[in-house]
Amino acid sequence: MNEKLQELEVKTQSEAELTAKIVGNAEEAEAKTTRDAVQEAKREAQEAKRASLKARKEAQLAAKKVKMAKKAEARARRRDEMIAKQEKRRRATASQGAKQVEAELAEEVELAAVETTGKEIREAKERAKRETEEAREVELVTEAIAKAKEAKEVSTQLYEGTINLIIIPPASVLQIKNLEEKLRLIQNLRVVLTSGSVDEPIRIVVSAEQPIPLIDALSKIPIVDQMTKEGKEIKILLKAVA
Repeated sequence: MNEKLQELEVKTQSEAELTAKIVGNAEEAEAKTTRDAVQEAKREAQEAKRASLKARKEAQLAAKKVKMAKKAEARARRRDEMIAKQEKRRRATASQGAKQVEAELAEEVELAAVETTGKEIREAKERAKRETEEAREVELVTEAIAKAKEAKEVSTQLYEGTINLIIIPPASVLQIKNLEEKLRLIQNLRVVLTSGSVDEPIRIVVSAEQPIPLIDALSKIPIVDQMTKEGKEIKILLKAVA
């Protein structure tokens, strides 16, 4: 009887030890799983943080580029305005300078008439005339530069769509026909309609399929003498027939 009790106690103790071991293993596995989950969560949090920082830096860089572009645009606009003001001031100064030089030289001639001999007076007058002509020449050069700049802007202006070409009389049928042939040779330009008579202004309606420098193209036609731009119309004077 005692032996059976001892065997039962041993068996019970072994089962208890096995149960404790299983519980310990389970707790250890659960703890390990928890640690792995915590570490994975930390990694994901760090990656999310890095992605957030990267996105913020990219947004800041984009905002900085937009700000720099706006500043560059503002600087370009101010530069253009300054250039226009300087050009206007230069033209005004050149005109005023010529008048001032002429007035000063006239005063100099009057003083010379009182204080110098006849020869010196003539020399002063010649000098005044020469300097006045030089000042006028500067003014004419300034005006010529301004007109050349304006003509270049007009000649390079792009036209698109329907444009009316008004031919100032007199113009012969042969000249009109010749002009139409030359117009048809201009790339992206189509002659739509021609109306009028030789004694009245001839209207040639053309259509530009794409933006083209029409004034520049017309200036290269041999029979075209002069042109005047008025809105969507271009008035043309043809060369006289020899």
